[in-house]
Amino acid sequence: MLKHLNLRVDDYGAFYRHVFEQSVHYWGRTFAEGSRWPTAQHSRIYWYVVGKMDEWDLNDPKAEARLRARFEMNPRLRDAYVEDVSRRLSDVPMERKVEEAWNLCFGETREWYDNKRRALERKKRFYHGVQSATDFVEIRQEGHWKVDLLHHTVNEKGLDTSLAVDMVALQETYDIALLISGDADGIPGINYVKSRSKHVGVAEFRKGSPADFPAKGTSSRLKIAADFVVQVYESELLRRNLAYRAEPDYQSSLGSSDPSY
Repeated sequence: MLKHLNLRVDDYGAFYRHVFEQSVHYWGRTFAEGSRWPTAQHSRIYWYVVGKMDEWDLNDPKAEARLRARFEMNPRLRDAYVEDVSRRLSDVPMERKVEEAWNLCFGETREWYDNKRRALERKKRFYHGVQSATDFVEIRQEGHWKVDLLHHTVNEKGLDTSLAVDMVALQETYDIALLISGDADGIPGINYVKSRSKHVGVAEFRKGSPADFPAKGTSSRLKIAADFVVQVYESELLRRNLAYRAEPDYQSSLGSSDPSY
């Protein structure tokens, strides 16, 4: 949730304490006209992250053959690579161009996949450091990267399902859950625990300061489903030294944020 603000956090203990304090304030204002709740207790943070990805041994000739078959069955992809090769090898036969096109595609695919594997290992080291240095944080490596090798894309699978399952399974251990996620897939879990008399808040991270938002903006489905919305502002995080501007290579190396509650 911090990526779109281009912010980096080093002390997640202090960061989550701020979010918790803001949550108590917003919850109290919503349900008790701003009354203070000094007895509110922060139980635990569950941070759901990608822990694995599709495994491919690209040194295995059988794996390459499977990918080659997919390449041949995808005219748009194949023709794009053939066109690229044709600009450099205009005088060679088409059969040679197709072969060179596949070699180019496979080489780029191998490099892309290796980079993704290294990125996942960096993420794991980062999350291990967060959990080791921060109280009440439990990293749950429930997510999975489903890779499309030839198109060089990944899709996260399993994060929101695991979060929703735990919201239900752990409902006897909390009265109020705060969801830090922008994904509407969490709505069924929210509705279920609300039907069991639990309160659910959603954290919304905003650019600027409260003065930049004089009117209430359009609500997302997730915010509508929640009982209350905690608005955490960029200006407050910077003013309290809870976050600072991230370097571009830091954000690109970590990738997208993961949902937690």
